[in-house]
Amino acid sequence: MELIDNIVRPIVDWGIREELLHGDHTGQRLWEPGHMATAQVYMKTPGVICGIPVAKLTWKVLDPECEIETLAKDGEEGGPGTVIMRVTAKSWVFSAGERLALDYLQHMSGIATQARRYVKLVEPYGTRIADARKGIPVIRYLQKYAVEKGGAHSHMYSLHNSILLKDNHIKMAGGIRAAVEKLRPQLQHTFKIEVECETLGDVGEALDCGCECIMFDNMDLDILEKAVELVGDKAFTVATGAVNEDTVVDIAKTGVNQIAIGGIVHSVKVVDISIDIGEMKDSAKRDIRLARAAGE
Repeated sequence: MELIDNIVRPIVDWGIREELLHGDHTGQRLWEPGHMATAQVYMKTPGVICGIPVAKLTWKVLDPECEIETLAKDGEEGGPGTVIMRVTAKSWVFSAGERLALDYLQHMSGIATQARRYVKLVEPYGTRIADARKGIPVIRYLQKYAVEKGGAHSHMYSLHNSILLKDNHIKMAGGIRAAVEKLRPQLQHTFKIEVECETLGDVGEALDCGCECIMFDNMDLDILEKAVELVGDKAFTVATGAVNEDTVVDIAKTGVNQIAIGGIVHSVKVVDISIDIGEMKDSAKRDIRLARAAGE
């Protein structure tokens, strides 16, 4: 997946508008319009790098003539001291854009890093890791991209591209069968029906209706094992609910096809990324030394 500038641009424009509104009353008063500077963007903690195209676009929107040297790629792992990019631009641009560019980089790198950790944990079992539809509106496109750069998958992007029958749909429709029988004749041929199931009875009913995907929602491990066995190869299976790094391996061992984890997106710890004009400041060098020592 590559980010499309025409989709990212409105997100960046909104961020700049939110940050500046009528201008930067600090940076634009300190330097003349033509004054130039060069800065380096670097990591202070380890992680999977993600968000470089968004950071670059932020600088380019503010200063179309700026020069950017990228020293890393999205999806690569970096450590404390890894320089991601160097930017030469009008000096006021760094005051106006550094927070925006870093926020995108830190958040997206945090998602990619979290996704990569889960992917590595379940790798021996052939289980796919996916996010859940619990991102932040407006930047969901960027979050989905970060999930993929971490090696995971998108469970579903939004309501327009899949059919997911959740508990409240089922209650209001009068049951799984009633909901499926109402939906099926109206769907375009490319859609599959995914049903959220909480009990083995739900799973059996969804299978009887020919549902192509069964989501096991918040099932205890012993029930999940029985549910996976019941489905066999008759449908694609997804486990979700209260998944964390302590439980994900046991869930994968049940043989479920995919594990959907909302926390990959909504509860990530950002990767600490900073920017310095010219040389790296002494305090950053100290923090990098300590981070490297802690990782040894």
